[in-house]
Amino acid sequence: MDPGFRLDGRYRLERRLARRGPAQVWAARDELLARRVAVTLVGVRRSGRDLRRRLRDAARAAAALAHPNIVTTYDYGEAEGSGGDALAYAVTEYLGGESLAERLTRGLPGAQEAVGVCAQLADALAAVHACGTVHGDLRPAQVFLTADGVKLLGLGLTGALTEEAAEAADASGRAGDVLAFGRILAECLTGDPEAASPSGDAGDAQADLVDLAVRCRADDPAERPDAIVIARILAAQATETSFLPVVAEPGPPAAGRGGSRWRGLGRAGRGAVLGVAAAAMLALVLTPLAVITSSLSDAPRGVALPPLPSRSGAAPPPGSAGDPGGRPTAPSAPATLPGKAVPSAETRAVTVGALARMRRAIDVGIAAGEVGARFGSDLAREVSTLLNQVDGGEPVDLGRRVERLRAAIADRAPDEVSPGRAAGLTALLEEVPVRS
Repeated sequence: MDPGFRLDGRYRLERRLARRGPAQVWAARDELLARRVAVTLVGVRRSGRDLRRRLRDAARAAAALAHPNIVTTYDYGEAEGSGGDALAYAVTEYLGGESLAERLTRGLPGAQEAVGVCAQLADALAAVHACGTVHGDLRPAQVFLTADGVKLLGLGLTGALTEEAAEAADASGRAGDVLAFGRILAECLTGDPEAASPSGDAGDAQADLVDLAVRCRADDPAERPDAIVIARILAAQATETSFLPVVAEPGPPAAGRGGSRWRGLGRAGRGAVLGVAAAAMLALVLTPLAVITSSLSDAPRGVALPPLPSRSGAAPPPGSAGDPGGRPTAPSAPATLPGKAVPSAETRAVTVGALARMRRAIDVGIAAGEVGARFGSDLAREVSTLLNQVDGGEPVDLGRRVERLRAAIADRAPDEVSPGRAAGLTALLEEVPVRS
């Protein structure tokens, strides 16, 4: 393959970035949408039906992972290769920055930097596991640091080529990912992936994190914590230790990569899957993803909530021309829902359980094609934010927020949420005791 080659008449290859076994990664230009992309190419024999099916399924699974800390997959296809063989390819977003492996060659990151990176990585890993798959090859070289935060690599085509990732995503596969994560966490904190104690005059916070790394590397896979548990712990730690974004200049950019500044915390809170975002981090670190309207005053800044169209049965706001004569109408009677308050312990427990299952149901729906990726990402973001706030004991208008979620689901078209999936999500919302 040479620079200038046009793949399927659309993607013009510019230069090769890396070679990973039988896969080649190229910087390319999408001439239809006029944007830079990365293209992964794998030569496959026409007779290799099992491998071709595995590559296609892996690309679909990667495309379903709509998460800010996972590289975005745009396209997949097969083209004519040399000798009549097939050339499977996946098109993903182009990243500028450096890998965590490259970053670690320059020395240990600071505590804030290390926690921010690992919190985002844990968030991404929790999303992978929630979709019923595993990574199988988690290591610092698969963790890419960009100006927008961490991006997890190694899924899609390159992931399908590893024996571990090709296996069933059972408990042992998830435990293997957690083991690998524990090594990364320990290396970021101490420089030693097998460290069992903090180095130097480390404080209690670092000692707790090293202890977490030890638990992730437990000999008995059943004793290793789930990725979502790790993500919650690191998000809480990041909130306590991080008040401003860390900006570090990477070394000379690798061939084909832009020399971007890396914010250690990046978008750790954005789109936090299953409760990883913290409102304090969102308010201080993130670039707003959407305009938050005045009706969302209890939502943290920087969170993109699903836009809600006006519903035919909704009462007009005070002072609007709500009757045929154009005269202001009186506000409708308030619903019998609680205002902004800290939910009771019992309400928190039930709500967190229902929202966590709803968050997983959204991921599964995206993977199954029953929930549109864009709408699902926005809905998941609002569910995760509410879950975080309730679990953290923050005052929220639980009834109003649940009603927003219910309305968002009800007002969406069938191509955005299938009727069956919408009914299941609504049923989970009904479990939330909004009048407790």
